[in-house]
Amino acid sequence: MGERRKARRYEVYLPLQVCTSRHRPAEFHTAQLRDISRSGIYFHSGVALEPGTSIELTFALPTERSPGASVLVRASARALRVSELKGELTPIFGVAATIDRIDFVRPVVAHAAA
Repeated sequence: MGERRKARRYEVYLPLQVCTSRHRPAEFHTAQLRDISRSGIYFHSGVALEPGTSIELTFALPTERSPGASVLVRASARALRVSELKGELTPIFGVAATIDRIDFVRPVVAHAAA
């Protein structure tokens, strides 16, 4: 089977905050971003999500222009596929999601301690 992706994926390893909007109050947990494109995202999570679940994702993407600076990214997405990764000590799930909306919020600058 050939490649079916519509957009180029970029391999990145960044912490990711996941908010499941189906719960009230909303539930947050951390995950590990693995790759992203303009229309999709793949991450590893300790929480199993049901396919079709609406999620809000937040992460800081490093910038090339200013060392130590990053852009806060917020994305509304929907889980497409969820699979348990074998061979892990604790349950880890690979989550492939489609991005419905993505916003670049504001630059975040890391200040060095004086």
